Amino acid sequence: MNTILVPTDFSENANNALEYAAKIADTYQASIVLLHVYTPMVSRINAVGALLTDEVADARKNAMEKLTIIKTTLESEFTGITCNPEVTVGEPVTEILRQATVASIDLIVMGTLGASNLTKSLFGSNTAAVVEKSSCPVLCVPARCSFKKPERILFATNFSYDDTEGIVKLSRLARAFKSRIIVGHVDTSVTSDEDEGLENSMQNFIKEAERKSQYGNFDYKIVEDHNVSMGLDAIIQENQIDMVALSTHKRNFFEKFYNPSLSKKLSLYTDIPLVVFQNPPDQEKTGTDF
Repeated sequence: MNTILVPTDFSENANNALEYAAKIADTYQASIVLLHVYTPMVSRINAVGALLTDEVADARKNAMEKLTIIKTTLESEFTGITCNPEVTVGEPVTEILRQATVASIDLIVMGTLGASNLTKSLFGSNTAAVVEKSSCPVLCVPARCSFKKPERILFATNFSYDDTEGIVKLSRLARAFKSRIIVGHVDTSVTSDEDEGLENSMQNFIKEAERKSQYGNFDYKIVEDHNVSMGLDAIIQENQIDMVALSTHKRNFFEKFYNPSLSKKLSLYTDIPLVVFQNPPDQEKTGTDF
C-alpha cells in the first residue's frame, strides 16, 4: 500500500478516522492525502449568479491552514509517513472519487456516525455513497472505535467469485499486520440438511483463497441465524474480531447488509471498523490495492 486518502470535514468522527488511517500508514510507511472539500451553499451561488471568488478563496485558505496544522502534528508523531493536504471545491462524493483516481489511491478511510435508526445516517450519506461508488477499498471507522492492531479479521462470505477476489486483497492487509483471517458464513436456512455442503464450500473457498493469496493464516466459522447481521455479530463477539471485511459489486448493499432496527445493538455497526472491497465489472481499479 502506497497512498491512503482521508477526507475530512474537521469533525470528531473525521479526526478519529484520520488517527486510524495514520497508524495503518505508519505500518506500511505510506503517504496520506488529507482532503477537505468545500461545498458552497447553493443559495449563495444563486444570489449573484456565480460563485463568490473571495468567499471560495477565504474558505480554501482557512481549510489549508487547518490541514497544515494536522500535517505537522501527524508527521511529528509518525516519522515514517508523509501527509499531503488538498483542498478542492465541489460536491464531496464526486471530489473524493476524483481524488482517488487522480492520486492512485490504494485505500480510502472515512469516519462513520455510529448508531442510528437510518442506514445512511449510520454511516453518513457521504461515506455510504463513497463505499457504493468507489472502485478502491474503503475503510469505515465508527465514531467510538479506537485503533487496535487487527489481529483477527472477519471476512463475511457467501462463497461468490467477488468474495474470492476480495479476500485476496484483504490478505495483503492481513499480511502487514500478521492477522488471522476468520472466514465467516451465516446460514439463514437454519436447517441441518445443508451442513455438509456448507462445510465443503467453505473448505474449498479457503483452499482457493490460500492458493490465490499465498497467505496461510485462515480459520472459518459457520453460524446459523435467520438474520445475517446478528449471525455476523455473534462471530464477532465469540472470536474477538478487530475488523470486518466484505466484498461486493452491488450498489445497494447497505440496504441488504444493515438492519436499522438493530443499529444500536450490534458491535458490527457501532464498534468494529468495516473495509469494503468493491468489484464493479465495468470499472477499472485504481491504485495498487494493498
